[in-house]
Amino acid sequence: MKIFRIGAAAGLLLAAALAAQTPAERIVVIDPGHGGLETGAKGRFGNLEKDITLAISLKLKALIEKEMGFEVVLTRDRDVDVPMETRSAIANNNKAALFISIHANGAVQKKAAGSETFFLSLNATDEETRRLAYLENNSTELQSRIDPSTDNDLMMILWDMAQNAYIKQSSRLAEFVQGELDAMLGTRNRGIKQAPFKVLTGVACPAILVEAAFISNPDEEQKLASDAFQTKVAEAVYRGLVRYLRTGE
Repeated sequence: MKIFRIGAAAGLLLAAALAAQTPAERIVVIDPGHGGLETGAKGRFGNLEKDITLAISLKLKALIEKEMGFEVVLTRDRDVDVPMETRSAIANNNKAALFISIHANGAVQKKAAGSETFFLSLNATDEETRRLAYLENNSTELQSRIDPSTDNDLMMILWDMAQNAYIKQSSRLAEFVQGELDAMLGTRNRGIKQAPFKVLTGVACPAILVEAAFISNPDEEQKLASDAFQTKVAEAVYRGLVRYLRTGE
């Protein structure tokens, strides 16, 4: 696998940022979307989201561990079902410094294309984003989604405690990752958005969800299935993470 190398000056800045962190701050949890019976989106040529997200996540794990010396924990390292709640619990139980969920997008319109990065909000950025969050949250088992109109005070309190303190950091991380995806992939930049993704709820650290490209778009499906493109996605997320750490956020 090709390994991305940062420049000398950037390397010194990153080294200084890493030196200031304690061992507990050097744990990153990567979440390969879907798995097992929950296949996620399926492409025209038969590629499954669950397989692509795992492949990208394994490459990203190897890159972070080699270049940064961080401990990386995967919510799954093989094709198994992992409940939404378990994914966030893995992050919290490991006292993760960052949580990154990897996905491949799907849409009814086959021409939909590009990458986008999300961080948590009870309100979706737009109707298309709300629909995507609904599909991701409800997948196979039709699990309950976050409803902004809910009267469940306990849910609101827990959400505030878990993520509200990290909105700024999550936004910055999403900004840097999306910028690198745009620069490296050559795909349409769909921007940074907020959505009520269940997998991000309850994670007690900065957390983002990356939609690398559209598996429902035949052209992007073929890219997503290629080792070269998967490596580029992993490198882009890694570069965004490096930029985030250099800011000291």
